[in-house]
Amino acid sequence: MAQETAKKRRIRNTAAPRVSLYIFLAAIPIALLAVLYFLQDNRELMDWIARHIAQPYMNGAAAVTSFGPLEQFSVMEVLLTILILWALFFLIKTIVIVVRGPSRLYSLLSRLFALALVGLYIGSAFALLWGAGYRSTTLAEKTGLQSPGVTTAQLEAVTQMFADKANEYAGKVERDAGGHFNADTSYMLAQSTGVYTNIEKTFPALSGPAHRPKPMIYSKLMSLTGFTGVYVALTGEANVNVDAPGCLLPATIAHEMAHQRGVHAEQEANFAGIAACMTSNIPTYQYSGYLSGLIYLSDALYKADADAASRILSGLNDDVLTDWRDNHDYWAQYDTTAAEVVAAVYDSYLVANGEELGINSYNACVDMLVTWLGPQVTSSDASPDPATETTPDASPDAAPSTQPETTPDASPSTTTQAVRPDVS
Repeated sequence: MAQETAKKRRIRNTAAPRVSLYIFLAAIPIALLAVLYFLQDNRELMDWIARHIAQPYMNGAAAVTSFGPLEQFSVMEVLLTILILWALFFLIKTIVIVVRGPSRLYSLLSRLFALALVGLYIGSAFALLWGAGYRSTTLAEKTGLQSPGVTTAQLEAVTQMFADKANEYAGKVERDAGGHFNADTSYMLAQSTGVYTNIEKTFPALSGPAHRPKPMIYSKLMSLTGFTGVYVALTGEANVNVDAPGCLLPATIAHEMAHQRGVHAEQEANFAGIAACMTSNIPTYQYSGYLSGLIYLSDALYKADADAASRILSGLNDDVLTDWRDNHDYWAQYDTTAAEVVAAVYDSYLVANGEELGINSYNACVDMLVTWLGPQVTSSDASPDPATETTPDASPDAAPSTQPETTPDASPSTTTQAVRPDVS
């Protein structure tokens, strides 16, 4: 009893200094979060943070996590696993201490505060390195691809071009005996470092170091929650779901690499990824980019002119339709409550970061694609090749229009399946 009383006395004597230390440690991330919140509408400050703090850090982190053998696996995935295991161990140890130890309430509050402190530092680092970027100058503004809206005629013409190009490149990729997309995943990942070489010349805002994306060990878990990729600013890594259908993997890779280059908004990363694929001169990436873009474009066209969308999609060849069905069938098996819950949470995250359409904002990349390619397509009978014709024609002073995302019946033999969102 005397021993326990002495132990309680020692805890009380050290409590005040510990509390002061905890308050000081907590004040740092809280102050940072407060500054970022109250000054989030200061575009110049957000641009300065993105240019001088966030991007240099992310480039440096990517270089470290891509060095030597680290290039072969996701450092983020390893760190996340360690963090989860540590949290479980911490929770179990806390229960043991509270049940058996003296000063139970103090011990419980102290350990819970320590856990919250870890969360605060991770959250504030994320807000500084990634969250502030949502309030910085957008890619549409940097490239002049802002638009007051697109005409149905332009949308139809660009959708037709994507369908034609998808048909063309579908025969240039590896397929198995059944006609299914069968390109080697490792080879596609290895090719990724050259994907942005050409589009950088047209849009210098997309310039940046090329770091190979990482295949996720937890890919099936990502599918269960509806994700095809994730970019983590803290490690500078682009991570992709390699269990999902390979036909859209190159487009996902390019999307995540857009985040590496400082493109924050999801709809803009979609545009950047598709544009990079189209102009890459790498057939596997070109096909994936055209297929991904076709899904978004036909989805938007279906709302504006269902007959035109059905007519275009009815002209897809067997290879494209096979890949389209494979993608649809794969994701249909993951239409679960868990996926819906995660989608709702992610939607709230996007809205909180200024993407007012939430998950629907993924379809807003249609405006950028049509603004970029529409004038070229409608002024010529032949479909232009973006790999050689990449001069944008846009109005820099207008705001982009929005298109809600749906999954319509696109043709008698197949239905459109929206590309699963990528998380950043």
